[in-house]
Amino acid sequence: MLAAAIVLAHLAAAAAALVALPAAAAAVVAAGIALSAFVQLRVALHRTPEAVTGLELSADGGVAVAGPADEWTAARLRSAAVPAPWLAVVTLRDGWGRRRTVVVLPDALDRDAFRRLRVWLRWAPVAGPAGTDSTHARARG
Repeated sequence: MLAAAIVLAHLAAAAAALVALPAAAAAVVAAGIALSAFVQLRVALHRTPEAVTGLELSADGGVAVAGPADEWTAARLRSAAVPAPWLAVVTLRDGWGRRRTVVVLPDALDRDAFRRLRVWLRWAPVAGPAGTDSTHARARG
């Protein structure tokens, strides 16, 4: 669904450029839009090395992430947001120091697993600025 939305948005942008700009400028803008579509589709379809294809959360606040090659690595929760009943956003710092942001929509998990994820994100301790966990869980959202 996300991939379809990305394609539609890029097609609309390209159509607008072709209608509104002179031919030479439209060609340059269309090339940029095509490149953007390619990059964003790779991200949406988990085809980049930074893609998160799995997320494992433990009761003690531990997090592990899987990449596209199914390699698991420990990570630290940096921030989490549950801005709506249909959305959860998780920002992690993996074992190599890379920041990874994961957007989880309800159709990615079964209903009960998505509910448990949202509860875990609301109450899990977040790593402090120096990488230390907070002393108590904080409600966020």
